[in-house]
Amino acid sequence: MKEGNKALKIVLIVIIAIAVLAGGYFGYRALTDKTRGNGSDIDNPTITPLLYEVTKEGSENKIYLFGSIHAAKSIDLVFPKYILDAYNNSHYLACEADMDAYSKDYEATVTTVMKLLYEDETTVKDHLSSATYDKMVKFLTEKKSYAALYDSYKPYFFVSLISELMIADSKLSANSGVDLYFLKKAKEDNKTILEVESVDFQEDLFLSFPDGLYDLIINEIIDGYQEEVDGLKKLYEAWKTGNAADLEKYGSDDLDEKDSYTKTQKAYIEDYNTKLVVERNKTMAEKAVEYFDNNQDTFFMVGAFHIVGDTGLVKQLEQKGFTVKQITK
Repeated sequence: MKEGNKALKIVLIVIIAIAVLAGGYFGYRALTDKTRGNGSDIDNPTITPLLYEVTKEGSENKIYLFGSIHAAKSIDLVFPKYILDAYNNSHYLACEADMDAYSKDYEATVTTVMKLLYEDETTVKDHLSSATYDKMVKFLTEKKSYAALYDSYKPYFFVSLISELMIADSKLSANSGVDLYFLKKAKEDNKTILEVESVDFQEDLFLSFPDGLYDLIINEIIDGYQEEVDGLKKLYEAWKTGNAADLEKYGSDDLDEKDSYTKTQKAYIEDYNTKLVVERNKTMAEKAVEYFDNNQDTFFMVGAFHIVGDTGLVKQLEQKGFTVKQITK
């Protein structure tokens, strides 16, 4: 990824999140135990992801912040003892959205697909610039991933589709997401599942952004496609090793100041970043405090991007008077 191209970094923040929902639409029903790693093989862990212990003076309660990633390699889902101990010592599992339950809810998935379709007689061709539409169709056709009937879907669908291609070309799989691994494990272990957000919330958020933003994002991804794929690989390695500095770098929420961006486009990106990262981080921190104050010993699992950085959960909880300590073994 080119240094200084912060717009691509902003796109990367959401690529895996979009693909998670896309997987819910089109792929998660294929999830089986065959796609899951052996999380009990603690003697030979292949990953050391971020984990923080959250405590507060005067309270005996504690919660754990676990930095997840929504697409991974199943072979890597072998978790070290410190992660499994934190999970096992928690009665509650908090997640952004219960994608496991959603993937089994036919009515919910149909409702989602209907949200993605235009209700009027327009098509995506009417909502993107002709140059962007032609570029997108050419790209997807070359990837053998385009069908004319897709034109009835909104731009978010196409970003999801391109995101899935990026994940595949990065040799990752949304079906091997860490969220799904722990969600299924928690249900097997009869833990209580807490949704920090919900699938409906995330869907509505992504669908609330204007066509002009998605026009820009589609161009950014296609024009820098290989850079995005390479960046996603680096991001994954940063997640595997629990490298907070690299995760923060790839998840930079700074606004690109490229001269080629119009004032309107910069406003789109700033609004997008605020709603997607800053506001959600604030809500997640409030939820973590709520669980703590309710004495719910929680394994709080959200995307690692939400934990690091100036607006991340670690700094927010520290500002609220909590002690946040990274656990590494």
